[in-house]
Amino acid sequence: MLEITVKGRGGQGAKTFIEILARAANYEGKFFLAYPEFGPERSGTPINAYFKMDSVRIRDREPIKSPDIIAVLDSSIPKYDKEIKKKGKVIINSEFDKKYHFIDATTAAKKFGSRPNMAILGALIRLTGIIKRESAERAIKETFIGDVEEANLNCFREGFSKVK
Repeated sequence: MLEITVKGRGGQGAKTFIEILARAANYEGKFFLAYPEFGPERSGTPINAYFKMDSVRIRDREPIKSPDIIAVLDSSIPKYDKEIKKKGKVIINSEFDKKYHFIDATTAAKKFGSRPNMAILGALIRLTGIIKRESAERAIKETFIGDVEEANLNCFREGFSKVK
C-alpha cells in the first residue's frame, strides 16, 4: 500500500490536493482513502492531509505514521521529514533544497493565479508515476471551471515539468 502525507497551512490546498489525487486514482480503478486532519480551522494554521492507495480494498483505517511520500506545501513547517519511510520521497515547495526534490510552487502559483498545491501535485506525479498525468489533468478539469481550471492546469503542468 502506498501512503502519502501532505503538509501545509490552511488555504494552501492540502485538502484539494488529496481530493484531486483521489479522483484520479478512481479513474484508474485503484482503491484509495483520502482524508484531511485539521487543527483550528483557519487560514494559515498547519494541516495534514492523508492519502492511501492500493490495488486491493483498503481496510486499514489507522493514521499514517510513516508515509512513503511527504509533499510539503510550505517549507516553514517544522520537522516535516522526521516520519518518512526509509527510501521514501519528500517533495518540498522551495527554490532550492540539497536533500529533497523541490519545486518553487509559490512562484508557479503566483504566475498562474493558482495555489502551491497544483505544482506540488504535478511534481509528485512526475517523480513517482503513481497515477497517469492524464488522469490528474482530467480530475483537475472536472473539479474546477473556467479561469480557475486553466490556472490550476497550468500550475500542475509547471510542477510536472520543472521539479528537481
